[in-house]
Amino acid sequence: MKNILTLLLLSFFCNNAVSQIKVITKENPSWLIHQDYSTTPNINYDDLSDGTLMLLADYQVHIPTQQYYYRFTTKITDNVGIQSASNINVSYDPLYQKLIFHKLTITRDNQIINKLNANDFQVIRRELNAENYLYDGSLSAMINLSDVRTNDIIDCSYSIIGFNPIHNNKYSDIFYLNDNVPIGKIHVALFTKNDINYKTINTDIQPEISVKNGLNNYQWTVNTPEKFDYEDAIPAWKMTYPTLVISDYDSWEEVVHWGNNTYNSHYKIDKALALAINEIGEKYKTQGEKIKAILNFVQNDIRYLGYELGIGSYKPNNPNKVFKQRFGDCKDKSLLMVTMLNQLGIESYPMLLNTYLKHTIKEELLPSPIFFDHCVVKVIDNAETILYYDPTSTNQGGTFKNTHFPNYEFGLVLKPGVTDFDTIISKSSNTVTTNEEYILEDINKGAALNVITTYTDGEADNMRNYFKNNGINSITKEYEDFYSNYYFNIKSTKTPEFTDNLIDNEFTTFEAYKMDSIWSPMQFKEDHISATFTPASLIGLLYIPTKENRKYEVDLVYPVSRQHNFKIKLPEPWHIENRNELVSSDIFYYDWEVKYNKKKNEVDVKQYLKIQNSYIKPNEFKQYQNDINKADKSFGFTLFIPTNESNSSSSSLNAMSTNVFKFLFFWLILAIITVLIIWFYYKRKKN
Repeated sequence: MKNILTLLLLSFFCNNAVSQIKVITKENPSWLIHQDYSTTPNINYDDLSDGTLMLLADYQVHIPTQQYYYRFTTKITDNVGIQSASNINVSYDPLYQKLIFHKLTITRDNQIINKLNANDFQVIRRELNAENYLYDGSLSAMINLSDVRTNDIIDCSYSIIGFNPIHNNKYSDIFYLNDNVPIGKIHVALFTKNDINYKTINTDIQPEISVKNGLNNYQWTVNTPEKFDYEDAIPAWKMTYPTLVISDYDSWEEVVHWGNNTYNSHYKIDKALALAINEIGEKYKTQGEKIKAILNFVQNDIRYLGYELGIGSYKPNNPNKVFKQRFGDCKDKSLLMVTMLNQLGIESYPMLLNTYLKHTIKEELLPSPIFFDHCVVKVIDNAETILYYDPTSTNQGGTFKNTHFPNYEFGLVLKPGVTDFDTIISKSSNTVTTNEEYILEDINKGAALNVITTYTDGEADNMRNYFKNNGINSITKEYEDFYSNYYFNIKSTKTPEFTDNLIDNEFTTFEAYKMDSIWSPMQFKEDHISATFTPASLIGLLYIPTKENRKYEVDLVYPVSRQHNFKIKLPEPWHIENRNELVSSDIFYYDWEVKYNKKKNEVDVKQYLKIQNSYIKPNEFKQYQNDINKADKSFGFTLFIPTNESNSSSSSLNAMSTNVFKFLFFWLILAIITVLIIWFYYKRKKN
């Protein structure tokens, strides 16, 4: 109780201190290049959303004085836009930045109303990444404007002064020169003493270069850019907007040099950490066992938590501190792991990467540390085997050689002399094998269902964490709810059980169910009933085309493979033909096989799907559609019989493959609706 009261008091005084911070207001900086804008830009107003139109987005950076200037001019075109446009919210890091507001006005009927009053602002701490256990200490200056109406033009400009000192006065940034909604004008200006490295992506716009007050001035101006047309399932690494990239770094080797200084690992190991390292060294004999033991310790005993304050957003904490406090973010955990391994004579290095940009960071962007969002560890064992580990994962199975590492594609190792990225090829298959045994009672009656599912690699890690983080009653209900999507009134006859083979990293679950009926009216044969068996584990892996052509790539789950088997024990003989269908392409491999055992009166349906590439290129899309149509003809399995036949003969009992892509399409639409709901909720919460 005493500790709780202390925390509450500390929280009160911290929040009170934040509330005392006053917003600074000043005139525009003298170096600024004024920008005009049109109140009626030449856009398609039918493309507007949210009831607002951005007339001007102006970004200007004075690099020698470390000043960022922003100006956003917004017109409210509909009353629904008043809510979001009235809320002005600017975030900054108080450890090295200062916020100054220059202008806040509303233009109405050619009259300008001044809304800039420092006393109307609130300065609060909003930890937007708290749910991910990351705290950056940033402050937000907020104001909710009063008396805002439709057709008002809100003009807001401010400056943020101060670069993160971790970059040693080197400047890097990225600007988007378009949006997915119409915009009137985008302007970017940079003032610098020296020449700068710049690159444009998806546009050939060139800067206007001039000299002003002894400084080089670069300007990019885009008027009414063509609205970006969104396509679903675009890979996260695909840069679709016209983009401007700036960097003072000349090479990735220079970034490595920055990283080696930032991740300086020449710390004197204190007694507590040294003792823990020695215990592992003495307890485990082989080098591989020591690597895995240290990985397990950093993953599971050092919890994930990061205070990304100031230079802490880039520089890791002292390993002694991380070991003592038992928490850290990705860079803290990675440096601790590297330190422990190096102390045991095992070669290892921190490695920077981007979890979603993947190959784009190497192929499209300019060298800069700002484009990395994650830190992991590279290890080289005595046999010169290269191994990669993610210390932020938890409860990973496998030996030191087969521990799952995600498909990050490229990583920059912080080792002196490194000039380029490591190419990372995932060794994981992430196979899930599902065996469903159906014991049918009688025609138009119920059935028993036994399910054994084996997960490997990253899928095994996920299931291990799922069972650790959820109660068995909750898991039982979720499993029942899952099968309720396919069968009426299904109930578990026992709680799910599991076995966990940590060495091979195989996690196996066992389930048992009873359903009142597996039969339902047949959709395309009104006088028939049918029992449909859907390979649910395959659903969601293949993209379902909704149009003939694509402009952008299609994202796929990769690497992954699924084996889904049905064993159906029939109540009487059935008319079933053995069949096999195969579809093989550069994108996916699909094998469907049906075998009927007349003696046992059992049918075995096996379906195997392996995704063979992480994305579909636009020029591959038509062939992919053809391959999908081939696979569609043999997807799933259905038994059917005329409704009115009570004493059925074997000749009237039939089976066929099931076109279950309608289920895939349903899940796709459901996923899109879910994303839209989450986006709408987040937007309202943010505003």
